Amino acid sequence: MKLLIFNASPKKRGGASQFFSGILRLFLPGLVKKTVPLRSRKDFDHALSQLGSADAVCISFPLYVDGLPSHLAEFLSLAEEYCKARSLRFRLYAIANNGFIERQQNRTALRILESWCLHSGAIWSGGIGIGGGVMLRVLGIVYPVLIALSIVQIAVSFLTAGSVPPDMLYTLAIQAGSWLFFNFGVLFCLARLSAAVYKRKTVKSRYTRVLLPSFLFVPIADLFMILSSLSCGRFLFALLKQDDCSRNKG
Repeated sequence: MKLLIFNASPKKRGGASQFFSGILRLFLPGLVKKTVPLRSRKDFDHALSQLGSADAVCISFPLYVDGLPSHLAEFLSLAEEYCKARSLRFRLYAIANNGFIERQQNRTALRILESWCLHSGAIWSGGIGIGGGVMLRVLGIVYPVLIALSIVQIAVSFLTAGSVPPDMLYTLAIQAGSWLFFNFGVLFCLARLSAAVYKRKTVKSRYTRVLLPSFLFVPIADLFMILSSLSCGRFLFALLKQDDCSRNKG
């Protein structure tokens, strides 16, 4: 069986969609799988050519205005004709993610893909809707770094003193446990989806999110966006641009 994974995020590097599709690959050892970028129109021809050899397809994408990214919607329109002309029939799975915490916002996007399957001849086999996808991606960078630093400290302590202080082991356990807790819903849903891929089965779409209370998520997300804008040099530019617009109106 061959699984074709489309990373439909417009981002060239990183991104939550790539992060989640990467985890899905880890849950599918031994399976023939190929990840193909689907960022813009220039990727359409190559992506279409891969459909003919796939037994199953998984599309990982970010939510755009409660629906599909425009380039993905355009690609699916072409893919529908391509599949009909060649009588292709494969199972379609999907991983949708959005930056805010409400996981159910992904429901419409998954239903669009289900409807596409009815028209193209593909077999809709279920998907995952993930809330707080960007935060999960960030945690997927921060926590492995923290855990790696703790492991280095433990190794240095063992080599120099011949023993490891209990507080170091406790810190490592807290870091690993925290990461697993925040990601538990996503890991469970991805494991469930990968099992469906292995067995070539259809499963009901599930919705999950970062396991962080909403009253904490909102201020943390706001702070992250401000810092992200500052680091990219866009925050000040946006303020200056807004000030220029107000002057022009005056």
